[in-house]
Amino acid sequence: DTGIDAAKTGMLSSKEIIESVSRAIKNYSIPLVVDPVMVAKSGARLLKENAVESLIRNLLPLAWVVTPNIPEAEIIAGMKIKNLEDMKKAAGIISKRTGALSIVLKGGHLESEKVIDVVYYEGKIITLEDERIQTKNTHGTGCSFSAAIAAEIAKGNDIINSIKKAKEFINY
Repeated sequence: DTGIDAAKTGMLSSKEIIESVSRAIKNYSIPLVVDPVMVAKSGARLLKENAVESLIRNLLPLAWVVTPNIPEAEIIAGMKIKNLEDMKKAAGIISKRTGALSIVLKGGHLESEKVIDVVYYEGKIITLEDERIQTKNTHGTGCSFSAAIAAEIAKGNDIINSIKKAKEFINY
């Protein structure tokens, strides 16, 4: 009885679930943020092998924003990511391969003093840089970030402002 102004997905685990979610998004034309949860912080695979192609082919093309971390981006882009230039290249590859409106490649896995996220939107690269927060409590930050982006889109903000506001929310 109420509308849905945006949605966010996280770990979907199987091809069948991904296909079901994709059908629902198509039916309802909901602005979608996809956190392609594929690899745990420990390195363990969370998405079944046969589901990866379904994610890339069926769900990511429906997304307004896709928020992979570096290990996930390596799988989707089919390349190794070792530095900022690789991140920029991978974000472009993911955009072209999937047709998603925007990519936010999260840079937390790179060893650096600052955390740099790469945003690929409308053929342009924007980098968002913040100080690295020294804490052991990082579990769920990617999920919270993508949820915050969806919340900002639901409030009527454009994609870039939604990403920036979500990053501020996570960092402060």
